[in-house]
Amino acid sequence: MSALGVMLLTTAENWRGSGASYAKLARGLAERGHRVALVVSSGLVAAEYARLGIPARQLTLERTGAREVLSLLTVARANATDIVIVDKPRDLRLAAWMSMVRRLKIVVRYNRVGKRRAARFVDRWTAARASAALYQNEYIRAKALDDLPILGELQSFVIPNGYDANEIAVEPGAEVRWREAQGIALSDRVVISVGFAESGKRFDLSVDAMQLLSGRGVDATFVFCGDGPCRASLQERARAAGVKARWLGIQSPRDTLTAIAAADVLAHPCPVEIFGNVLAEAMALRTPIIAMHAGGNAEMLGTDGSAAILVDNDRPESFAAGIAELCANGERARALAAAARERLIEVFPLARMIDAYDGMMQTLIGKDAVAE
Repeated sequence: MSALGVMLLTTAENWRGSGASYAKLARGLAERGHRVALVVSSGLVAAEYARLGIPARQLTLERTGAREVLSLLTVARANATDIVIVDKPRDLRLAAWMSMVRRLKIVVRYNRVGKRRAARFVDRWTAARASAALYQNEYIRAKALDDLPILGELQSFVIPNGYDANEIAVEPGAEVRWREAQGIALSDRVVISVGFAESGKRFDLSVDAMQLLSGRGVDATFVFCGDGPCRASLQERARAAGVKARWLGIQSPRDTLTAIAAADVLAHPCPVEIFGNVLAEAMALRTPIIAMHAGGNAEMLGTDGSAAILVDNDRPESFAAGIAELCANGERARALAAAARERLIEVFPLARMIDAYDGMMQTLIGKDAVAE
C-alpha cells in the first residue's frame, strides 16, 4: 500500500460525531504509515484532541474566503496532501476551492440529516469537485441520493463506523460515584437519553414515556445529556408532567460515558440517526438499549431483537412498555446488553473501518498495487 497524504477537515463545533470519528481515523491511518493532517476550527474539539495526544491544527474557518482557503493550502502543501475527507457543507466548499489551486481528491463523508431541502448551486458545484461520496450505512446513502442526486455521479463507498469496545470504558467505581454526585441511590432506576436537543431527535418521547411510567408506579429518574434549541421546552415538559429528571447539559466525553454506564436503560427515540455513537457507547458499556426502529438504528443494532428493543412507532406508550420491561426483567436486560456488546465487537471492529478507509484512498489515488 502507498503512503498517502490525507487531510481530515471538520468545522464541527462539538466533539460528538465528527470529532470522535476523526480521532479514530487520524490514529488508525497514521499507524498505517499515512501522513495525516487533522484540521479543526472549534477550540473545544481541538482541546479534546490535545487531551488525547492527537496532533491537530486549529484554524479560523468561519467563512469560506480567500484567507481560509490559503490557510488550508499551506497545511496541504506542508503535508503533501493527496486526499481531503470532509463531512460538513462548509468543509466541502473549502476543499472545493482548494482543489482549484492544488490537485486533490475530495471525499464527501455525507452526514446531513433533517428535513430535505432543494440543492443550491453551491451544492451542485462543490459536489462536482468531489471524487467520491462516503456513507456510514445504506440508510444515509439512500437519503443522500434522494436529497442530492448529483452525488450519484460520484464513486460511492459505504463504510460503517468502527469501535474498540475495550476503549469505551469507565474507571472502576465511576458509576457509583456518579450516582452519589447526582443524589441518586444505587437501587433507583435511571433512564438516560443523550444527544442534541432538536425537534427531529424526538426526545419528547423519552419524557412522555417517563410520565407514563410514573403514572403506572414505576419509580425512575430521567437523565438527559446534551443541549440544543429544544432543551428548555423538554425541561418544562418534564416539570409539568412531574417527571423526576436531571438535565446535565453538554458533558465531557469521559463524563458522558460515566453517565451512560450508570444508567439502567438508554432510551434513544431518534428516527433520523445515521450511525449513533451513543448507541455504540451503550453497547460497549453494557447498558440496555431501547431505540426507534428508524434511520440507521436497525443497521447498527440488528433487526432480530437480540441486541436491543426496537420500537416500530412513535407512541410514548411503546417506549414506556419497553423501558418498563428492561427495568423489571434484569435477566432480559443483561442478555440484550451482552448481545449488543458482542455485536459491536464482531460487526463494527475499528480495524475493519481503518482498513476500508485505507482501501478507499488507495483506489481513488490509483496506486493499489504499487508501494512506494
